[in-house]
Amino acid sequence: MPTAHIPDPTETAMRAIIYSRVSTDAQERDGTSLDTQERACDELAADRGWNVVRRIREAASGGVLERDGLDELRAALRSGEAEVVVAFAVDRLSRSQNHIGVLFDEFERAGARLELVTERFEDTAVGRFILAARAFIAEVEREKIAERTMRGKEERARSGRIPQATGAGCYGYTYNPASGRREIEPLQAAVVRRIFERYAESRSFVAVSSELNDAGIPAFAGGPWYPITVRRTLLNEVYIGRTVYRRTKRVPVRAPGARRRTRVVERPENEHIEIPGATPPIIDEELWSRVQTILNDPERISRRPVPKRRYALRGRLRCGLCNSAMVGQTLSPKGKRYTYYRCRHAYTKSTSRACAAHYIPAEALEQEIRDEVRKVLTAPEVVLRELRQPDDSAADRETVQRLESELATLTKREERLVRLFGYDEVDGSVVRAELREVQRQREVLSAELETVARPASALAAGVDEDGLRQVCATIAARLDGTEPEQYERVMEAVQLSVAATRDEVTIEGLLPTEPPESSKSPECPPECADSDANLSPLNKHRHDDVHVAVLLRRAKHALA
Repeated sequence: MPTAHIPDPTETAMRAIIYSRVSTDAQERDGTSLDTQERACDELAADRGWNVVRRIREAASGGVLERDGLDELRAALRSGEAEVVVAFAVDRLSRSQNHIGVLFDEFERAGARLELVTERFEDTAVGRFILAARAFIAEVEREKIAERTMRGKEERARSGRIPQATGAGCYGYTYNPASGRREIEPLQAAVVRRIFERYAESRSFVAVSSELNDAGIPAFAGGPWYPITVRRTLLNEVYIGRTVYRRTKRVPVRAPGARRRTRVVERPENEHIEIPGATPPIIDEELWSRVQTILNDPERISRRPVPKRRYALRGRLRCGLCNSAMVGQTLSPKGKRYTYYRCRHAYTKSTSRACAAHYIPAEALEQEIRDEVRKVLTAPEVVLRELRQPDDSAADRETVQRLESELATLTKREERLVRLFGYDEVDGSVVRAELREVQRQREVLSAELETVARPASALAAGVDEDGLRQVCATIAARLDGTEPEQYERVMEAVQLSVAATRDEVTIEGLLPTEPPESSKSPECPPECADSDANLSPLNKHRHDDVHVAVLLRRAKHALA
C-alpha cells in the first residue's frame, strides 16, 4: 500500500492524536499519571504547532495489542484523522517489541508518524532494534528476490526461451516477447552476412568497418562501425544459432576510490545453459568455420606489429580536445625514426569521428611530465598549503543532503524495478531501459557527492608532511632512471592522468600519504626499501585504503 503524503508543518497545522495509558484501574481513578502524560503531550503539540483533534486515555496492560483505546487510535489513523500520534514514551503504546513494530508499520501506511515527549523514537532501544530489523529484513528480501529472479531465468532458459534482462539485444534479430525467442530482422541480417563474407575476402576489420560506414549503414546503437565491433560480430556464436545463458558474470573488483566497480568474467562451462532453438542462424556453418580459421591462423597472429618503442604514457594520456585516448605512433620517413603520441581519432578514416589534434613528440612530452612530477614530489608541502586554505562548506552541506536524498529515491526506484523482473507479462526491454537510466543517474549523483563531500582542505588535513616528503623523495629518485619500466612505475605510484594538446598539458595525480610497507619494517635493509617492487601504489601505498589522498594538478604551457 503506498504511503500517504505527510503535510509539511510549515504549510498547514498538522492534526495530532494524544494517546495516554496506565496499567491499572487504580491509576486511572487517581488520574495523576494520565493527567501528567496528557499535559506533557499537550505542551509538545503546542510547541510544534500541531492541532490536537482527539485524546485517548485508557487503563490496560501494555503487553496486549488488542485493547479498546489502541483499537480506537488505529481506526482513527486508518480513516485519516491525523498525521501525528503523540505519546509520553514508547512503552505507553506497548511493552512488546513485536507490537511496536506492528504499530510502527501501521502508522507509516496511514501516513502518520510517532512523536514521544521523553525521547526520539529512533533513539530508543526499541526504535533502534525495529529500524535495524527492518533494514535487515529488507536486505534479506532483496536477496530472496534476486535468488528467485535468477532461478526463474534459469528455468526459462531450460524451457527454450531467452531470459529477460540478458542484454540490450543482438544485431540482426528482434526479440519476440510472446515466444521468448529471437526472430531474424531481414535488413540487419543481410548486413551480418556481408560482414562475414567481406572479412573472408579482405581479412581486414578496418576494411569492413570502412565499407559499412561509407555505405551509410548504422551499427546496432545507431552510430558508426568500428574495427573492434566487426571483430566481436565475427566471434559471436549467435549467428550460427547457438544461444548460451550464464556464459559470463559480473564480479566486484578492488579499485582506488569509493565507487564500487565490477568486471565481466567467464563462467566455467559446466555453468553454461544452452537454449536450443532460441535463435535462428544467419550464417551457415561453412562460412563460420572459414572465418574462424582466418581469425585463429597462427601465421596471421604472428604478423601483428610489434611496438618499436615502449610508450610510457600509454593508458594515462587523453586528448585535450576530444578527451579520447591517445596512442603511441612511430613514423620512419627516409629511414629516420620519429616517435609521437596522437589522438586515436586524429586523421581517422575508419569512422566519421575525426579529431583535429596534432601529433605530439613523445620524448618531449614524457620529459615535460617527468620534470613537472619531480617538482611536486620534491616539494609536496607547497601543494598541501594550497589545499589547506579554508573553504566555505555551508552550501556543500545542503548539496550533500540533496544528493543523498536523490540517491535514496533512486534506490527505492531500483528495488521496484527489480521486483518487476519476476513477472513474465512485464516487457523486459522497458524495465532494462529504466534500470540503465537509474544506474546512469546514480553514477552521476555518486560522483558529484564524492566530490562535494570531500573538499580539498579536508583531503590535506592531518597529513604528516615529514613522512609525505620522505615517501615522495623515494619515488622521485626513480625518475632519474633511464629504463621505461621505472618511469611507468612512478606514473603508477602517483596515479598519473594527463590531458594533452600540442599547446598545453594538464597533469593530475595523487600524492601518496603512506610509505611502502617494506620501508617501514626494521628488518628491511636500505636496498630493499629502494627496490622497484615498492612502487606499486595499490599494494604498497594503498591509495584505495588511506583516508587522505592529495590531488595534484598542474597545467604546463606548450610543447613546441
